[in-house]
Amino acid sequence: MNDLKRVGPRTVVWLNEAQHYIGAGQGVGEHIAAALRSLLLNRQASPILILGTLWNNYATEYTTLPAPGKPDLYPQTRELLAGRLISVPDNFDAVAIRDARIMASAGDPQLAQALKQAQDGRLTQYLAGAPALSERYRMAAPAVRALIQAAMDGRRFDVGNHIAGNFLAHAAEDYLTDTEYLTLGPNWLDEAFCESNRPVHGNLAPLVPVHIRGAPYRHQPHQINDIGSRKYRLADSLEQLGRLERSQFCPPASFWEAAHEYLTDSVELANLAVAAHDRHRLYWAHRLTRRVEEQGDASAVIGLADMWMEEHPALAESLYRRSAEMGNARAMNSMGYLREDAGDRDGAEEWYRKASGAGDGEATYRLAEIYENLGDVEKAERLYRQALDLGDTEALGSLGRIISDRGGDDVEAISLFTRSICLMVRQAARVTIGRLDRVTGAQHSSIGPWDSRKRVAHPIFGIEEKGDAGDYRGFFEAVADASRNGDTYGIMCHYLLFNSEDRDQAEKMLERAGRDGNTYALIELANNREKAGKLKESEALYRALIGSGDNAPLASLADLMKKAGNLKEAESLYWRAIEAGNTYAMCRLSELKEYTGDHAGAVEIALQAANAGDAGAVRALSKERASREGFDDPWPYGLDPDGTSTAESW
Repeated sequence: MNDLKRVGPRTVVWLNEAQHYIGAGQGVGEHIAAALRSLLLNRQASPILILGTLWNNYATEYTTLPAPGKPDLYPQTRELLAGRLISVPDNFDAVAIRDARIMASAGDPQLAQALKQAQDGRLTQYLAGAPALSERYRMAAPAVRALIQAAMDGRRFDVGNHIAGNFLAHAAEDYLTDTEYLTLGPNWLDEAFCESNRPVHGNLAPLVPVHIRGAPYRHQPHQINDIGSRKYRLADSLEQLGRLERSQFCPPASFWEAAHEYLTDSVELANLAVAAHDRHRLYWAHRLTRRVEEQGDASAVIGLADMWMEEHPALAESLYRRSAEMGNARAMNSMGYLREDAGDRDGAEEWYRKASGAGDGEATYRLAEIYENLGDVEKAERLYRQALDLGDTEALGSLGRIISDRGGDDVEAISLFTRSICLMVRQAARVTIGRLDRVTGAQHSSIGPWDSRKRVAHPIFGIEEKGDAGDYRGFFEAVADASRNGDTYGIMCHYLLFNSEDRDQAEKMLERAGRDGNTYALIELANNREKAGKLKESEALYRALIGSGDNAPLASLADLMKKAGNLKEAESLYWRAIEAGNTYAMCRLSELKEYTGDHAGAVEIALQAANAGDAGAVRALSKERASREGFDDPWPYGLDPDGTSTAESW
């Protein structure tokens, strides 16, 4: 933590760029978040203020609930942030500008300069040096710009905040054109690092060497042989600029080569393997996966096994086995599932036993199912209870059913069923939101997981607490309260509760939420109208939203127009959605072009989507072409970094 000090009777904890703390890898961030929560609850330490800054993309990542079946990476962080996020506007409003002018006229020269130079009220960004850093980046010599872009790509793929110099040095080469490379001098790399460290505003510089406490300080200029032993930090504003401007680019070959050669942290390597796989760069995804396996990090290995399961099941199974051999309980459970799927019940039971003994709740639940199917209800009940104790909530309904069937405690059975219903509603709400995120391009939506139209405590508190306790009335009230305050998660839970009993009432609730400004409610309502065959009503809802300036329904309306045979408008709408950053629209447009016979156009759009991190169109097109007479799979072994087909099997 940057600072922990006494100010009179208060304790103040200042977390500048809080993602560096609560987002730290290998569980460190979760430990920090748990410690901060404990500090807030410690009466002996109160009154206490914990204040930090957090970029929007990190806030979204940390507070979004995981999809069903996916591991929850940030439970402590989400609880820490729940109800405590304060949105800071991008620019000063008229009142704030007026106050700033008063302060400037009273003798604040920096504020006066910011008022003079900043555009659209973006004083904070100017004072933080963001415009100067951005200008330095855009005007930089090719070698300096290459280093910065390599660092930008590393950060957007979650390479650590302190980036290895030898990685940057190797990665930068292919960011240069052939002409640029030929004009470089003999000391270009050392000169580029030195130039990237030259301050532009106070102590701010695009890329600065990190000085570790206790390590001997080395004065500039540093020599080329120093680069490998140094770590470098990219300026925060350039990191955000890179995430925005380079989102549609896949890094060149030298980037992936450098990662494979010089990075050693298993979490960083795994993040890059996922990034390569998301872009259908399968050769590098495979090589980086093997590097992670060499590091011996069982949790990182199993995450990559999940990634390969559909595309390369043999590789996935070998990774599950490797992780299981390292003692990972979830990997043992996955091995059991694979054996069960293959019809090997004895092998499955053996793996489930191992996983259950290692504390995996899902494996214990699956073991209980096996015994229930064999007729050993008593043992099944014992295992279902054990699974619940280990946190596997899927056991709720099964345990309730067993208790009810044997004429056991009715109160306990009803409590279990109620908890199970609340769980299913919450899971279905998350799935619905995930589907809408995909279609609308969530990163461009105005809806965030903590947003509400009124200043209220975070609604997830009540929904989760009452749902976990099986308090149905309390759960319904918490959901209704969250829904009234515009929270999307609450709205979807509310809708699903109504829909199970009264579909008309459920749709009226969505209409109310839509009138109050929730885009997702109206899109879900339009989806329902479309499923019911009311295409004109669905179209009218989409067009009304788009007419109000909301881009979220563009791809959905395009899908509807395609279904209606209006292919020209469908293509136009897909392009508009793509311009708004929606990769789902890229995939759908690729399908449309293939359908209409524009095979070259289908390939072009599929590659564009893959570069942006959505390889769905490439995979769908590969499968489609491979299944049709007269066509071959254009990318049987994946893509090279430059977008061409990989020549050989990996």
